[in-house]
Amino acid sequence: MRSLALFGFTLCVCLFGSEARIYGRCEFARALANLGVPRNQIPTWTCIAQKESNFDTAARNWSSGDHGILQISQIYWCTEGGGPGKGCNTECWRFRDADIVNDVRCAQKVYNEHTRLSGDGFNAWTTYKYCRGDMSQWIQGCF
Repeated sequence: MRSLALFGFTLCVCLFGSEARIYGRCEFARALANLGVPRNQIPTWTCIAQKESNFDTAARNWSSGDHGILQISQIYWCTEGGGPGKGCNTECWRFRDADIVNDVRCAQKVYNEHTRLSGDGFNAWTTYKYCRGDMSQWIQGCF
């Protein structure tokens, strides 16, 4: 019976994508750099990720409908249970797995749209109020 339960868990993981993970501060900052995020934005993104999700890719805010390490909103940017769609053309659950490539790409899209609208793309995240100004301490010792 135990092996059957283990098989079920393994099957579930295989069918529903990679497991979530919790990043370290520097690990997340380096991942952003590897994905081509401008170096001057990495400290702010790192602060936002810590404040939004504590670097947990599985984070979900049931009240607001935000998903993943950067808390992408299902109101405008991802679709919950209805196939790809909305601004990032992605299903919301994809922001809650270990792969942060789509999270970062979508966050950049959100950032660019809010830069166009307000002049500061980080304004899209409510936690930005804690991440303004010199955030260099967020990447200290990481590179």
